[in-house]
Amino acid sequence: MTRRSGIGALLIPGLFASAAGVVQAGCLALASHPDGRPLARIEFADADPTFRIDYVHSVTLTPVDERYRVDGATIVQTEIRFLQHGPGLPTEADAGGTWRREGDRFVVSAARRFDAIAMRVHRDQSPRLTVARDPRPVDLAQWGDRAIALTADAAPCLAGPQDGGRGARGPT
Repeated sequence: MTRRSGIGALLIPGLFASAAGVVQAGCLALASHPDGRPLARIEFADADPTFRIDYVHSVTLTPVDERYRVDGATIVQTEIRFLQHGPGLPTEADAGGTWRREGDRFVVSAARRFDAIAMRVHRDQSPRLTVARDPRPVDLAQWGDRAIALTADAAPCLAGPQDGGRGARGPT
């Protein structure tokens, strides 16, 4: 399944040190789309395999905040927050979801499941990915203005130090 909106940005999660004894929950793989060339692989801590993607909407030029969690080999969109309606943004909640206002923002909860998310990123949209408990955002346009794809895997990203260590953020 591919994410429909071409406005979004993509994800690259945080680093959780295995030396600190944190159990790893799985891996996010970022690849060039559609050729599949690997860009990065990042592990999540078992305690909180969630992340968010923030970007500036290409039409409304207002901030959008998309929130996700990893569930095995599936990526689940749990919420989207935005200031102003624009192309590719929801106009109502899905079945079982909610639509509400929090201050000046629209907040739409969801449980949208994806095998993969493909999207276009552009530096003008300032696409950033932030993983729970890791304050360092990842610039998703660091590989250039392009289409990228994100997939999840329940297995660890890397087998061990011979493979470059756990939780690599760079090219694989």
